[in-house]
Amino acid sequence: MDFTDSEEEALWRDECRAWLAENVPRLDDAPDDPVGRAKAWQAIKFDGGFAKIEWEPEFGGRRGTTMQQIVFNQEQARHKVPPDLFVIGLGFIAPTLRAHGTDAQRERYLNKLLRGEEVWCQMFSEPGAGSDVASLATSAVLDGDEWVLNGQKVWTSQAHLADFGEVLCRTDPTVPKHQGITAFILDLRAPGVTIRPLRQITGNADFNEIFLDDVRVPATSVIGDVNNGWHVAVTTLMNERSSLGSSGSSGGESMALRLAKLARDRGTLDALTRQRIADIWIRTEIGRYLGMRTLTAALRGGRPGPEGSVGKLASTKLAVDTGVLAVDILGAAGVAGDEFKRWQTRFVGGPGWRLGGGTDEVNRNIVAERVLGLPSEPSNYELVPWRDLPR
Repeated sequence: MDFTDSEEEALWRDECRAWLAENVPRLDDAPDDPVGRAKAWQAIKFDGGFAKIEWEPEFGGRRGTTMQQIVFNQEQARHKVPPDLFVIGLGFIAPTLRAHGTDAQRERYLNKLLRGEEVWCQMFSEPGAGSDVASLATSAVLDGDEWVLNGQKVWTSQAHLADFGEVLCRTDPTVPKHQGITAFILDLRAPGVTIRPLRQITGNADFNEIFLDDVRVPATSVIGDVNNGWHVAVTTLMNERSSLGSSGSSGGESMALRLAKLARDRGTLDALTRQRIADIWIRTEIGRYLGMRTLTAALRGGRPGPEGSVGKLASTKLAVDTGVLAVDILGAAGVAGDEFKRWQTRFVGGPGWRLGGGTDEVNRNIVAERVLGLPSEPSNYELVPWRDLPR
């Protein structure tokens, strides 16, 4: 990949810079709360044609190129804008609805999602179906022209802020586990939906458990075909891992520099610490190039694939090791008081990165099977109906 802007890309970068310089100050009039500011910024981008640059104007785009989206993201990162409340909706679910949704679903949901009027979450994992999502037990039974949903989901990020969710349910227990799943659009304000935030070790509550008790959804809420939900889910998961893998490496060079400054201020910039900081910087650069490989494939018309799992593995280990190094530099101050809370949060929250977007073990299996061509783990249950599986 050529990292030098072409003449056309340079002109586009100038246009992005000028637009951002003019429109970021409009956030001064936005609500003070984080959700309100994030929605306001998304609406500003939509009106300017920057919500999803590659998409059509009716979806807040301009029929642009992947490279134009990359350039805009790079320039946006230079400004103090709200955290991306729509990373799940725009990064994971919007491409899924675009690929598998009906015309009516795309018309109803994509515009509001890209404008920032509605927030989405992804409801896959369950207490008994985390790493093995296909073993999920939440049921959906057809009753007339509605489906009745019952079950529980867990670790659902942003559900407490979301309006809608993409939910996977068991619709045919008589076939093998991957074949009897259907994906639905779920209104999280529907009767029977209960959302309970889960408090993390960091003190935050970014994800939730959700209980579904006789929740009714219309048959028009099915995404794709009935009992073909696993195919829909794979589209979502590939986009998720690709997004998480690339996001984990962004800004890493400045992270290494911040660690170096921290060590100098604490008087602990010895030879071993310098070597560990250099290792963080090197691995960040490797992650950046892995991200560029994914982007290059996208520029050539490819879809997110197993390379997203490589980036996800690299970024999660980097996040964990960065937190450990910060606390080692701080010593006792790293586990007491609030002065270094940012580093403490990174340290205690880092291991959670190994779970979100697929555990390390799941992603290693994907790399082993789909990249290295190694045989799958032996199983006696691939052809067994889900209802007969040991649980």
